Amino acid sequence: MRNSIMVLAWLMLATPAWAQGEDANMRHPAIMTVPDEGTESQFVVGDAAWGDVLVTLATLHGADADRGSAIADQLWQRRDINPPIFLFEVARLTVETDPDRALQAYFLGRARTIYDASRCIDSTALAVVTASSQQAGPAVTALMNSDTARMEAALRGVIESGEVFTGQASPWWACSYGNSAYYAAINNADMPGAEWLKVEGVWPALRTAITHNMSDNLARVREGQLAQEQ
Repeated sequence: MRNSIMVLAWLMLATPAWAQGEDANMRHPAIMTVPDEGTESQFVVGDAAWGDVLVTLATLHGADADRGSAIADQLWQRRDINPPIFLFEVARLTVETDPDRALQAYFLGRARTIYDASRCIDSTALAVVTASSQQAGPAVTALMNSDTARMEAALRGVIESGEVFTGQASPWWACSYGNSAYYAAINNADMPGAEWLKVEGVWPALRTAITHNMSDNLARVREGQLAQEQ
């Protein structure tokens, strides 16, 4: 558990996406190779990249089961500091004990992940949304399929909370999932902000589009509930 806390604290040092100054968003991607059933998997690491967050998740998964509640609480408290992928870990850890919190964490994590991936210049980084959402585990999916009323309440609560765009972590964790970061890493090339992060002037339009999409999804969930009741 101590190691888990230390790694989480390290993630808090990630440079925020709105950092100012010369080369403030410079990133230094590298490759981590992991043996995988006779083959090898490669992940981009460096500056709290995709591979780094996976290592942190693995550390959390290795913690004692009786510490699950404490870990979930800590991750939730740091939801505006850590990359949003850790909200899916909150969902996984609380789906049995606190299903309302699990769904709230899931929808908040998904919305923030979409926002982070949308700010990446490399469109292949959008695949991180599915890869990250899967970290929540099958029990969360089963809960959404079996309890649409609870799902509707959680989605509505996230929309009304105003927290979707209050995260402070750099979207680099999501952008480093894309092909551009991978090719930079295997070529030992640094990536200045202009090569991986969209200019801040387009972010408001992205926020508007995501907000509309969430509202549309909420409307569809409500339509489904009405259809079931008739």
